[in-house]
Amino acid sequence: MVDETSGITVVGVGTVRVPTTEAMLRLRVERRESAPGAALTEAGAIVAAAFEVLRQAGIPDTDVRTATVRVTANKAWVDNHEELQGYDAQQDLQVRVTDLAKLDELLGSLVDRCGTGLQIDDVSLSGEADAVARSQARQEAVRDAREKASEYATFAGRTLGRAESISEVRDRPAPLRRHMAMAASAGMAMPIAQGEEETTVAVEVRWSFGG
Repeated sequence: MVDETSGITVVGVGTVRVPTTEAMLRLRVERRESAPGAALTEAGAIVAAAFEVLRQAGIPDTDVRTATVRVTANKAWVDNHEELQGYDAQQDLQVRVTDLAKLDELLGSLVDRCGTGLQIDDVSLSGEADAVARSQARQEAVRDAREKASEYATFAGRTLGRAESISEVRDRPAPLRRHMAMAASAGMAMPIAQGEEETTVAVEVRWSFGG
Protein backbone atom coordinates (compact mmCIF):
# COMPACT_ATOMS: atom_id res chain seq x y z
CA MET A 1 0.00 0.00 0.00
CA VAL A 2 1.38 3.40 -0.98
CA ASP A 3 0.68 6.51 1.11
CA GLU A 4 2.61 9.60 -0.03
CA THR A 5 1.95 11.33 3.30
CA SER A 6 3.09 8.71 5.80
CA GLY A 7 5.18 6.45 3.61
CA ILE A 8 4.74 2.82 2.63
CA THR A 9 3.51 -0.09 4.74
CA VAL A 10 4.06 -3.63 3.49
CA VAL A 11 4.08 -7.18 4.83
CA GLY A 12 7.17 -9.29 4.20
CA VAL A 13 7.30 -13.06 4.51
CA GLY A 14 10.33 -15.23 5.21
CA THR A 15 10.41 -19.01 5.04
CA VAL A 16 13.12 -21.52 5.94
CA ARG A 17 13.05 -25.30 5.86
CA VAL A 18 13.89 -27.37 8.92
CA PRO A 19 14.17 -31.15 9.32
CA THR A 20 11.35 -33.09 10.94
CA THR A 21 12.19 -34.15 14.47
CA GLU A 22 9.26 -36.20 15.74
CA ALA A 23 6.28 -38.29 14.72
CA MET A 24 2.80 -38.60 16.16
CA LEU A 25 1.21 -42.02 15.73
CA ARG A 26 -2.52 -42.56 15.98
CA LEU A 27 -3.26 -46.21 16.62
CA ARG A 28 -6.62 -47.93 16.82
CA VAL A 29 -7.31 -51.28 18.46
CA GLU A 30 -10.65 -52.89 17.66
CA ARG A 31 -12.17 -56.29 18.39
CA ARG A 32 -15.64 -57.73 17.79
CA GLU A 33 -17.03 -60.44 20.04
CA SER A 34 -20.46 -61.80 20.93
CA ALA A 35 -20.46 -60.16 24.38
CA PRO A 36 -19.23 -56.70 25.42
CA GLY A 37 -17.03 -58.08 28.19
CA ALA A 38 -15.31 -60.46 25.79
CA ALA A 39 -14.75 -57.66 23.28
CA LEU A 40 -13.15 -55.49 25.98
CA THR A 41 -10.95 -58.35 27.15
CA GLU A 42 -9.68 -59.16 23.65
CA ALA A 43 -9.09 -55.51 22.81
CA GLY A 44 -7.34 -55.02 26.14
CA ALA A 45 -4.93 -57.85 25.36
CA ILE A 46 -3.96 -56.18 22.08
CA VAL A 47 -3.50 -52.82 23.80
CA ALA A 48 -1.29 -54.45 26.44
CA ALA A 49 0.83 -55.99 23.68
CA ALA A 50 1.14 -52.60 22.00
CA PHE A 51 2.23 -51.01 25.29
CA GLU A 52 4.91 -53.66 25.70
CA VAL A 53 6.25 -53.01 22.19
CA LEU A 54 6.37 -49.27 22.88
CA ARG A 55 8.23 -49.75 26.17
CA GLN A 56 10.74 -52.10 24.54
CA ALA A 57 11.35 -49.41 21.91
CA GLY A 58 12.17 -46.91 24.65
CA ILE A 59 9.01 -44.82 24.29
CA PRO A 60 8.34 -43.23 27.71
CA ASP A 61 4.90 -43.72 29.24
CA THR A 62 4.41 -39.94 29.22
CA ASP A 63 4.47 -40.02 25.40
CA VAL A 64 1.63 -42.56 25.18
CA ARG A 65 -1.97 -41.47 25.71
CA THR A 66 -5.34 -43.18 25.44
CA ALA A 67 -7.55 -40.86 23.40
CA THR A 68 -10.84 -42.78 23.44
CA VAL A 69 -12.33 -46.05 24.69
CA ARG A 70 -15.72 -47.22 23.49
CA VAL A 71 -17.91 -50.32 23.27
CA THR A 72 -20.73 -50.33 20.74
CA ALA A 73 -23.34 -52.83 19.64
CA ASN A 74 -22.96 -53.77 15.99
CA LYS A 75 -26.30 -54.32 14.29
CA ALA A 76 -27.38 -55.08 10.73
CA TRP A 77 -30.68 -55.34 8.88
CA VAL A 78 -31.50 -58.94 8.02
CA ASP A 79 -34.83 -59.95 6.44
CA ASN A 80 -36.38 -56.57 7.21
CA HIS A 81 -35.41 -56.54 10.86
CA GLU A 82 -32.39 -55.50 12.87
CA GLU A 83 -30.14 -58.23 14.24
CA LEU A 84 -27.28 -57.94 16.70
CA GLN A 85 -24.00 -58.95 15.05
CA GLY A 86 -21.81 -58.55 18.11
CA TYR A 87 -20.06 -55.91 20.18
CA ASP A 88 -17.13 -53.79 19.05
CA ALA A 89 -14.58 -52.67 21.63
CA GLN A 90 -12.25 -49.91 20.47
CA GLN A 91 -9.40 -47.94 21.97
CA ASP A 92 -7.56 -45.11 20.22
CA LEU A 93 -3.97 -44.36 21.21
CA GLN A 94 -1.70 -41.41 20.50
CA VAL A 95 2.04 -42.04 20.60
CA ARG A 96 4.81 -39.44 20.32
CA VAL A 97 8.07 -40.70 18.82
CA THR A 98 11.07 -38.38 19.14
CA ASP A 99 13.70 -40.78 17.78
CA LEU A 100 12.74 -41.04 14.11
CA ALA A 101 15.52 -43.57 13.49
CA LYS A 102 13.36 -46.07 15.40
CA LEU A 103 10.14 -45.33 13.55
CA ASP A 104 10.35 -47.92 10.76
CA GLU A 105 11.22 -50.73 13.15
CA LEU A 106 8.62 -49.62 15.68
CA LEU A 107 5.78 -49.73 13.15
CA GLY A 108 6.83 -53.19 12.01
CA SER A 109 7.06 -54.45 15.59
CA LEU A 110 3.59 -53.14 16.43
CA VAL A 111 2.10 -54.88 13.42
CA ASP A 112 3.95 -58.16 14.02
CA ARG A 113 2.98 -58.26 17.69
CA CYS A 114 -0.60 -56.99 17.52
CA GLY A 115 -1.73 -58.44 14.19
CA THR A 116 -4.92 -57.43 12.45
CA GLY A 117 -6.46 -56.09 15.66
CA LEU A 118 -4.27 -52.99 15.29
CA GLN A 119 -4.94 -50.21 12.80
CA ILE A 120 -2.33 -47.49 12.22
CA ASP A 121 -4.69 -44.63 11.47
CA ASP A 122 -2.11 -41.91 10.97
CA VAL A 123 1.61 -41.13 11.08
CA SER A 124 2.25 -37.38 11.20
CA LEU A 125 5.80 -36.03 10.95
CA SER A 126 6.62 -32.57 12.24
CA GLY A 127 9.51 -30.46 13.46
CA GLU A 128 10.25 -27.47 15.63
CA ALA A 129 12.24 -24.50 14.41
CA ASP A 130 15.18 -23.53 16.62
CA ALA A 131 16.32 -19.97 17.33
CA VAL A 132 18.70 -19.96 14.35
CA ALA A 133 15.97 -21.00 11.91
CA ARG A 134 13.55 -18.40 13.28
CA SER A 135 16.21 -15.70 12.99
CA GLN A 136 16.86 -16.66 9.37
CA ALA A 137 13.13 -16.52 8.64
CA ARG A 138 12.93 -13.04 10.19
CA GLN A 139 15.85 -11.83 8.06
CA GLU A 140 14.14 -13.18 4.95
CA ALA A 141 10.88 -11.48 5.97
CA VAL A 142 12.52 -8.07 6.40
CA ARG A 143 14.41 -8.48 3.12
CA ASP A 144 11.15 -9.35 1.37
CA ALA A 145 9.43 -6.32 2.91
CA ARG A 146 12.24 -4.01 1.78
CA GLU A 147 12.08 -5.32 -1.79
CA LYS A 148 8.32 -4.78 -1.92
CA ALA A 149 8.57 -1.28 -0.43
CA SER A 150 11.34 -0.30 -2.86
CA GLU A 151 9.21 -1.47 -5.75
CA TYR A 152 6.20 0.53 -4.57
CA ALA A 153 8.36 3.63 -4.06
CA THR A 154 9.68 3.31 -7.61
CA PHE A 155 6.15 2.95 -8.96
CA ALA A 156 5.21 6.15 -7.10
CA GLY A 157 8.23 8.04 -8.39
CA ARG A 158 9.75 8.31 -4.92
CA THR A 159 12.78 6.95 -3.11
CA LEU A 160 12.60 4.71 -0.09
CA GLY A 161 13.57 6.18 3.27
CA ARG A 162 14.22 4.45 6.56
CA ALA A 163 12.12 1.87 8.37
CA GLU A 164 9.93 3.69 10.88
CA SER A 165 8.22 0.71 12.51
CA ILE A 166 8.23 -3.06 12.33
CA SER A 167 5.97 -5.65 13.91
CA GLU A 168 5.83 -9.41 13.64
CA VAL A 169 2.40 -10.54 12.51
CA ARG A 170 3.09 -14.25 12.50
CA ASP A 171 5.77 -16.23 14.24
CA ARG A 172 4.89 -19.88 14.22
CA PRO A 173 5.83 -23.01 12.29
CA ALA A 174 3.76 -23.63 9.19
CA PRO A 175 4.55 -27.32 8.79
CA LEU A 176 4.15 -29.40 5.69
CA ARG A 177 3.10 -32.42 7.69
CA ARG A 178 3.29 -35.85 6.14
CA HIS A 179 0.38 -38.12 6.90
CA MET A 180 -0.13 -41.77 6.14
CA ALA A 181 -2.46 -44.50 7.24
CA MET A 182 -2.09 -48.25 6.97
CA ALA A 183 -3.76 -51.45 8.02
CA ALA A 184 -1.73 -53.95 9.96
CA SER A 185 -0.32 -56.91 8.08
CA ALA A 186 2.29 -59.41 9.15
CA GLY A 187 5.85 -58.68 8.08
CA MET A 188 4.96 -55.15 7.01
CA ALA A 189 7.88 -53.07 5.77
CA MET A 190 7.06 -49.38 5.64
CA PRO A 191 10.04 -47.06 5.13
CA ILE A 192 9.35 -43.53 6.37
CA ALA A 193 10.82 -40.50 4.59
CA GLN A 194 11.53 -37.84 7.22
CA GLY A 195 11.92 -34.88 4.86
CA GLU A 196 11.64 -31.26 5.97
CA GLU A 197 8.96 -28.74 6.83
CA GLU A 198 8.64 -24.98 6.50
CA THR A 199 8.83 -22.36 9.23
CA THR A 200 7.36 -19.01 8.22
CA VAL A 201 7.58 -15.54 9.78
CA ALA A 202 5.69 -12.48 8.53
CA VAL A 203 6.46 -8.88 9.48
CA GLU A 204 4.69 -5.60 8.82
CA VAL A 205 7.11 -2.74 8.15
CA ARG A 206 6.41 0.94 7.55
CA TRP A 207 8.98 2.99 5.67
CA SER A 208 9.12 6.72 5.21
CA PHE A 209 9.84 8.19 1.80
CA GLY A 210 13.37 9.39 1.09
CA GLY A 211 14.25 13.00 0.55
